[in-house]
Amino acid sequence: MAESKAALVEHYRRDTIQGAAQRVIARHGLAGASMSAIAEEAGVAKGTLYLYFKDRDDLLDRAAGRIFDDLLHRLGGVLAGKRPLRESLRELVRTKLGFFDENQEFLRVYVALRLGGAEEARRHRPRYARYLEMLTEYLAAAARRGEMKAFDPARVALFFAEGTSAILQRRLEETGRPREEDVQWIVDLLLNGLCPGRRS
Repeated sequence: MAESKAALVEHYRRDTIQGAAQRVIARHGLAGASMSAIAEEAGVAKGTLYLYFKDRDDLLDRAAGRIFDDLLHRLGGVLAGKRPLRESLRELVRTKLGFFDENQEFLRVYVALRLGGAEEARRHRPRYARYLEMLTEYLAAAARRGEMKAFDPARVALFFAEGTSAILQRRLEETGRPREEDVQWIVDLLLNGLCPGRRS
């Protein structure tokens, strides 16, 4: 059933406000993302924000959630493909690093959430859990096809996800490092290991 006009307008307004919040975060960080600054960026009265969001934390949480959802959708698209393991992992890392490079505001929010309190991390845990679940399923299928050793796919998924996140944090500190260098490094480490003479 199609959405009513009022529901479409509300969806558009929420989306517009969340986009404004992302841009304000990009310029001023989480601390500088006041309701006044977001309202000004969105071109609405400050009171309008409270028609759609409970408070500042609710708005910022939903704005961050929107970005997490976009990233999860992109990563899911890579994992749904039929490419060989090496090619899929390379594209997965390229997609994740590229998304963060193109969305610096998200990187700031992501790092703040990872380093913040347990409450912030808990609110976004379902998205992260879904990513780990998709990655685990993909790796288990790769093991069944004989593309990788029979390692515990859930542990490999966790290692891959957390290792990639650590590199993302380092990229925030080391501006200018070519993305493809990190893509190659992560994939080589995962597939070839640390010992010389071992190639997958």
